[in-house]
Amino acid sequence: MLPLQIRCYHPAAVQPPFTFYILSKGNNAGQPSFNPWVNCFVARCSNQQAFEFYYWLCYGLHQAGKFRVHHRGSVIQFINIAGVQSVVSSISPYMLQHWQKYQTVLQSLSKLEQLKTNLHQQIATTQKLQQALIHSYFNQAQ
Repeated sequence: MLPLQIRCYHPAAVQPPFTFYILSKGNNAGQPSFNPWVNCFVARCSNQQAFEFYYWLCYGLHQAGKFRVHHRGSVIQFINIAGVQSVVSSISPYMLQHWQKYQTVLQSLSKLEQLKTNLHQQIATTQKLQQALIHSYFNQAQ
């Protein structure tokens, strides 16, 4: 598999297929996304398989806090291209060998994310019901 190409993002540049973005500034520096941010890097892959591998690798590295070691700056945290490249290149050979196992972890994470979304919706609905109950009670009191 070809190595990941990481460049600075320029809004005017046309991005080729199999491209994702990595946030470069802030406390979430290193977070991957399918949509560009103002302060981000462009990660270019050679094909769909490499795209999926590197995107989910960066996602896992961000969730595990592996990019935080390379954060710089005292007020606004940022990460440079060399930091992202070193983290990705050091772990990618291991992850390529254990890709199937990592995909099962990702499937579990996806299911947990769906559960979390459902719980957020239930909490929001419960809060609306509580407000409606209190509102109706005080409307009757007047």
